Amino acid sequence: MISILIERNDNKEICKFEISGHAEAAEHGQDIVCAAISVLSQTTVLGLHEMVNIKTNYIINSGLLSCKIPNDLTEEKRHKADLLLETMVIGFKNLTVGYSEYIELHDKEV
Repeated sequence: MISILIERNDNKEICKFEISGHAEAAEHGQDIVCAAISVLSQTTVLGLHEMVNIKTNYIINSGLLSCKIPNDLTEEKRHKADLLLETMVIGFKNLTVGYSEYIELHDKEV
């Protein structure tokens, strides 16, 4: 099962997200659930870096992606980051509707 943790600050802004595990919905290399989650999360990290120029603290390795958003963003960068991050969460929620047996999504304030 893939576990997705979305952590939000007091302003309800995403300050960290972490994805761990494997869906095991199909054979390795054929798993569309893992592929979809990977594409959403890795594209978001790339967008934060390349489109918004935010240097996030992230780790990507087999079965784990963890990304922490810096606290000291300008208002403009925070707004752009929020658009990317909330779009990612919309994608996760949509996937969870169709593949709930393979994904658990936790969205919480810390």
